[in-house]
Amino acid sequence: MKWQIDRRTFLRGAAGPLLPLPFLNLMQRTASGAVADDPPVRFVTLFKPNGVHPPSWNINAGEEFDFRMSPLMQPFAKHKKDLLILDNMGDFGFSSHANSTRRFLCGHHRSTHSPSIDQLIADKIGGDTVHRSLELTTEGLFPNQFGCSYISYDRNGDAIPRESDPQLIYDRLFRNPLSNPAKRAEMSSLLDRVAEDARSLHRRAGVEDRQTLDQYLSVVRDAEKRIANLKESNRAVEAPTIERPLAPANLNEQVESMIDLITLALWTDSTRCVTYMLGNSNSRMIFDFLGITQQHHYLSHFFRNFSRSNLDALLKISLWHMEKFDYLLTKMKSYKDHKGTLLDHSIVLFGSGMGHSDNHTVKRVPIILAGQGGGRIKTGRYVRYAENQELGRLHLALLNKFGINLDSFGQSTQPLPGLDASDYTPFKERPFESWVRQQSGTITVQGRLRLSDDLNEAKIFYVDVEGQRSVRVEIVFRDFHDFNLAYHCGTPIQMVGDGTERGGQLVITKIKELNSLFGKKPGTQDG
Repeated sequence: MKWQIDRRTFLRGAAGPLLPLPFLNLMQRTASGAVADDPPVRFVTLFKPNGVHPPSWNINAGEEFDFRMSPLMQPFAKHKKDLLILDNMGDFGFSSHANSTRRFLCGHHRSTHSPSIDQLIADKIGGDTVHRSLELTTEGLFPNQFGCSYISYDRNGDAIPRESDPQLIYDRLFRNPLSNPAKRAEMSSLLDRVAEDARSLHRRAGVEDRQTLDQYLSVVRDAEKRIANLKESNRAVEAPTIERPLAPANLNEQVESMIDLITLALWTDSTRCVTYMLGNSNSRMIFDFLGITQQHHYLSHFFRNFSRSNLDALLKISLWHMEKFDYLLTKMKSYKDHKGTLLDHSIVLFGSGMGHSDNHTVKRVPIILAGQGGGRIKTGRYVRYAENQELGRLHLALLNKFGINLDSFGQSTQPLPGLDASDYTPFKERPFESWVRQQSGTITVQGRLRLSDDLNEAKIFYVDVEGQRSVRVEIVFRDFHDFNLAYHCGTPIQMVGDGTERGGQLVITKIKELNSLFGKKPGTQDG
């Protein structure tokens, strides 16, 4: 009978360390010859802080299977066939930073006494994994804005502590948990200590399994080296006059180390559920390694703090976030898992808890699903719903995909349709009349409101009127905020305001009234 090993087989070191293995063909059949269970489906969440610059993120044209990804999506455009891009996700009105983090995995900001979906999923799929779930972050805790620092909540609705140190996470996953920092410095390479066991398994394995083992051991070795370099670069300076840096010395290296560990943990079945925050909501990180000297949160308010250099810096940070999403997907696709890849057998949720980064809208919240979840998700699609869809509906649908059936979640009672190519109501343009009138310094215009896509005038809005030159809307922050212009972007509205004519173009400089032709009035800051 062909030699086989159990799925929970570890490589063992002489002094106690255990190294979990990825799936091998040697694990494919049980002792009775029956085919083993289907590969486990993993759940991964990557949270992007501070929303987006909508003209750079939104897809405003295209069909479900025929669409062009937006400028901010270009870093991961090569994964288009592995993505399900969801549009018109969100609610009405404004969102505080703390509300946006609670909403992201809890469905609604008022769901303060219930768990986030990752915890429900971890209970369902954790099985006999060593770690039921991992909750990870890049940024430290905000003591005075506690809610901004968490996306994972337990069954009582209490925040679950996050981990941010790749070295400690590596130790937790792959080294004796009883080791202390002093002993860690004396420990030799983990791979050296399990080398004999690895060589024995390598001799018995088939050609394909040997390739998987070689790849796996190489990845672990690279992770060790990366973390060692990171630790070296962050070595403390014994000089009391040196000021504490405003940001990590090597943030990019830290984040990629974390993603390396996430994929290793999933591949070795050490865990099946991971949440990772690229930053706190209201993130104050400074991306000095990108040549940026202002805090991310300050730059995210690109209307009230507008300058072309500030907007360029914000987009550079957002592109870096997108590159890390690409890094995660590329890593997951590089690992063989059963008859596919690690990504094939996972569902990855990427996004934010708010849309427009300055006005904190809850409309068109950026949400992307990646991976087919073992056939549960139909990817290679852009799904824009006819109406705003609360995130709780998405969460109910995801819970269903993992075999968790609830009557309601996050104040939603119906799961979101369309994730598996089932029927849904797509967005379609509704006909309306557009016109403009000017009388005694008052301009009344009916048309579609849009934010300028010219980066040199990112705080300027236009109302498009068929057959005529668009009306320019050039207002102060108070009007922008009070009338929630960001919420109404892309929709037909009627606006009344004070204005003038400038160079043959009508310009509204003070808004008196704004009404949506088809939508609802936006909510309050409480949202």
